[in-house]
Amino acid sequence: MRLFKRHMPLLLALLATTGVLAAAEPAEESRLLAACQTLRQVPLSAPDLRVLADFARTTEQAPDLRSRAMAAYAAAVLLQGNTNTFARAQQVHRTTFPDDAALLPLTAEQYTAACADCGGGGRRAGTACPACLGRGHIFKLSPLVHTHYTALLEDIAARCRDNADFAARFLEASRETRDDARIERLHALTNQFARRPDLAPALALLDDGLAKRAARQLAQEEREARQRAEREAAALRTLAEGPDRARAIRALRDHLAVHPNEPAALDLQALLEELVAKQERQRLLRNVWTALALLLGILAAVPVLRFLLVRQHVRKVGALPGMDRIDKTAFTDPLSLTAEDSRARVKRKTARIPPPDSTGSTD
Repeated sequence: MRLFKRHMPLLLALLATTGVLAAAEPAEESRLLAACQTLRQVPLSAPDLRVLADFARTTEQAPDLRSRAMAAYAAAVLLQGNTNTFARAQQVHRTTFPDDAALLPLTAEQYTAACADCGGGGRRAGTACPACLGRGHIFKLSPLVHTHYTALLEDIAARCRDNADFAARFLEASRETRDDARIERLHALTNQFARRPDLAPALALLDDGLAKRAARQLAQEEREARQRAEREAAALRTLAEGPDRARAIRALRDHLAVHPNEPAALDLQALLEELVAKQERQRLLRNVWTALALLLGILAAVPVLRFLLVRQHVRKVGALPGMDRIDKTAFTDPLSLTAEDSRARVKRKTARIPPPDSTGSTD
């Protein structure tokens, strides 16, 4: 233990300048955890203090644990009364880990006190005070030093347990074969250990899983959209083959207005144009037949209207001259005679109508 304390300043200096020491093999976090648990029971256990020193000088380990291991080792040196070594260790720690200076806030006030023999002057009766060797103060640890040392050990142990828990859960999540379950595990892991500086692998794996799931969902949505478009196109084609052509045209126009870029849009547009052309031809043909029927109706109505609306003027014809002097009883209606009666009649029996005179009358 005395030899180890003698070389402590050299080890810390090498750690600050090169970060690599030709000493024991790097200690794992499990050994560091076990050493911290032992040091809480035996604060100055030499083998376990050596574990702290080995871990602090190993650059492959996590910087936060290395910084705390070095701070705990420096506090242990102070507990042993090596104030000069502690001061140098504290300076090396602040140089190596400038952001962690708060891990070693101990000052001379926590481990020295004024000499009671000389009153802090360092001299007594004109000579150097034998009690403090002329320094004016003596070594006297404050309870704060041991409390701080214990807090460092507890912090290191807690971080080691968190690291072990994080590593185990990350390994478990990375081996999960179900994508959704792996994403859920990684979400919980990154949320719980959000402040860890080594989250990059977990975040990368989570981003990869999210990207794959998003791509899978997008492919599923595209496949469903394609199938839905095919079903709608088939329904529109069936409707176009039906008798309600106007409804089919409206449905096609509405569908193409909402889905102008779907794969079947060109076929549906061609079908729409065909239906519109058929409807236009049907309309023109209907107009022609309507005009023809109207013309025939007009032609048929003209004679009737002419008969009903135009009065005919009939010329009145009077009796022929001399008709008033004819014995009408002497005449027989030829239509009332039979053939035999007609042959039996004598021509002389036929009354003769006398011709009119020049004055238009008979004698």
